[in-house]
Amino acid sequence: MDHLPDFPENPFIPKPFVIEEKKRESPSVFSLYLRPIDQLPFYFLPGQFNMLSAIGGGEAAISIASDPTNPHILIHTLRIVGNVTKALSKLDKNDFVLVRGPYGRGWPIDLVKRKTLILVAGGIGLPPLLPLLYIAQKNKGYFKNLILLYGARTKDDLLFMPLLYKLKAEQIITLHVSVDRPSRDWKGQFGTVTALIPSISFDNKETFVFSCGPEIMMRFMARAFIQKNLPKEHIFFSMERNMKCAIGICGHCQLSPFFICKDGPVFPYEKIEHLLTVEEL
Repeated sequence: MDHLPDFPENPFIPKPFVIEEKKRESPSVFSLYLRPIDQLPFYFLPGQFNMLSAIGGGEAAISIASDPTNPHILIHTLRIVGNVTKALSKLDKNDFVLVRGPYGRGWPIDLVKRKTLILVAGGIGLPPLLPLLYIAQKNKGYFKNLILLYGARTKDDLLFMPLLYKLKAEQIITLHVSVDRPSRDWKGQFGTVTALIPSISFDNKETFVFSCGPEIMMRFMARAFIQKNLPKEHIFFSMERNMKCAIGICGHCQLSPFFICKDGPVFPYEKIEHLLTVEEL
């Protein structure tokens, strides 16, 4: 899984996909299930992203949330935050979407094979981690243990809970969920997702952490794991910046010497620790 299969398509040219299904995940989040018009397989590495656009509506960088072993369906989960995602949200089944990609460096999954992997997700940070869950589902034993710490603002902001409960019931993942603002009917834990870390135990030498979510959450998450003596080099972040070109030319996603689109979006924590207070350009 450390390289893409031979694939003749040019990732710099947008390719038309048709919406096979559209799902509402929360009041402000929806998923598009896309099938390539030409029926050719679309290969990607877990953690990579695509540039999506409604025809004539501009482009947005969106992480790939689908099963990497099923290259005939491409899933993107979007939060409505700007003009591009608003235009995409108005599309429906059988409408067309332009897809350019895949881009970026993905999760180092070969590094964590047969190891304990802890996934830490905040809100819309869960979709970039979903391909790892599908790998675990299709290849039981790929990870020694797979633990998911997932937090969101409210119960209604939690995404893909039926899938997560199914994987938990199948003993594929150990699931810990928390919400910042619990409602009266919430029976689970409350507080930030980082508050879940002290309660879990792991072997420092055999454990890795992959995280995606708000940067402030990831900063505190890393500190919490380091306090539990997890080596810094075992922690990886998926970063987000305003990406326009996805090929390192426009400079919108520059983070000091790095371009998020080209050098990331996945980075070792130790490589960017000193840059995490740099605001978006």
